[in-house]
Amino acid sequence: MTEAFSFDIVFEKFDIHKTIKFPKGLSVVYGESGSGKSELIYSLLNKQVKASRNFLVAHKENQESFQLVFQNPENQIICPDIDSELSFGLECNSKFKDNAEINTELQRMKSELSFIDNWSRHPNTLSGGEMEMLNLVTAFNSHSDIVLIDDGLSYLNEKTKKKWLDSIVLNSKNDKIIIWFTSDLNDLNYSQSKWVLSLSDLKPYESKNFSQFYEHRHKKGFLSIKAKELCFSFDNAHKILIKNLNFNISNTRSLGIVGGNGSGKTTFSNIMLKAIRPDSGLIDIEIAGSKPRIGTLNQFPERALGTDTLYELLNKLIENKVFDINLTNSCVKKLNSHQISWEGIKNKHVSELPWSVVRLCLIIILSLGSYDLIILDEPTFGLGHKQKKRLSELIQGILVNKHLILISHDLEFINAHCDQILDFDIKKITNNKKILNNAK
Repeated sequence: MTEAFSFDIVFEKFDIHKTIKFPKGLSVVYGESGSGKSELIYSLLNKQVKASRNFLVAHKENQESFQLVFQNPENQIICPDIDSELSFGLECNSKFKDNAEINTELQRMKSELSFIDNWSRHPNTLSGGEMEMLNLVTAFNSHSDIVLIDDGLSYLNEKTKKKWLDSIVLNSKNDKIIIWFTSDLNDLNYSQSKWVLSLSDLKPYESKNFSQFYEHRHKKGFLSIKAKELCFSFDNAHKILIKNLNFNISNTRSLGIVGGNGSGKTTFSNIMLKAIRPDSGLIDIEIAGSKPRIGTLNQFPERALGTDTLYELLNKLIENKVFDINLTNSCVKKLNSHQISWEGIKNKHVSELPWSVVRLCLIIILSLGSYDLIILDEPTFGLGHKQKKRLSELIQGILVNKHLILISHDLEFINAHCDQILDFDIKKITNNKKILNNAK
């Protein structure tokens, strides 16, 4: 294993040709969505030179072995249960000589995943953040010299992210090169090796003041949510995920839901949507005394879309009378304002599109739909600094005549847009005075 990994990158349009060198340990590469992070990753993984619309990677050192941590945590999972998922990589690792060594290492890996209560569960029943932690354990127990992380920690809250990064750096700094590609500018704080990828260059990060200041105001709200003795547990889990949940939220326009990974935020959203039924208890949702029509952005949008393209989804919404066909042109114009060409994406499967594009498309479609309440689960995932500000402007438009629930680990974004916040860790509701005082 060499002390560093290097390659040449060429930005022909800008006459830039340079050699990039990543040392052992952790390096962080920040880039806005669309800057080419995933393209660069797959160029590095490909032993042949691969062209990008913006750059060309050449003279890559090929002797090292690579391990990729996927942006979509579901794409990394190959086995039907968590126990097999952990065992598979160990059985393929030549450094373990016999079953006794494999079993010892398996138990050590399981100790890093203390939140899992049943190893026979399918990995897809875990939350997004829990799947990311599972994938990190399997990736860093591979025999690979270089680990490439494609936004693979974005579902983790800040506390959990720091814990895992401390563990990764501590355990891997002597024998692995870790290159973490991220769309969160704050992630640059986790390493001394900091880089920024743009459409015109890949260069060391120069410290600047990137304030995430959102100029946000919205109307007073009429959304009320009441939960009484609400309980839920997955069939193959030993612990109760939501236990005797009681609260009464009233007169909110924009509710934020926060909490640790696996605390039940997305499950609670699915109960509100009646996608799953609670084991017991009741939940009641009203806006000004009436039952609202609810639209939602799924934490994993491709799950909701299935085999449908965005064009097919829009037509279904029109057929079901939750989207006015006369607003189609307005939808296309709004997409254009976010640098998204409807003609270029409408017939593509979501797996062919960046997650940030899929999320923004769905949020824009929901914003123009006939919904009273919109639930957005991790809407800032994959969005860079500038794109979050554009999303903030979009949310302001939504809140002119609709109500909103934001579920996110992005506390800064939650605090800037939600007048009430439900914390699933402590089961407490707080009023956000900054937003309430600005409510019109």
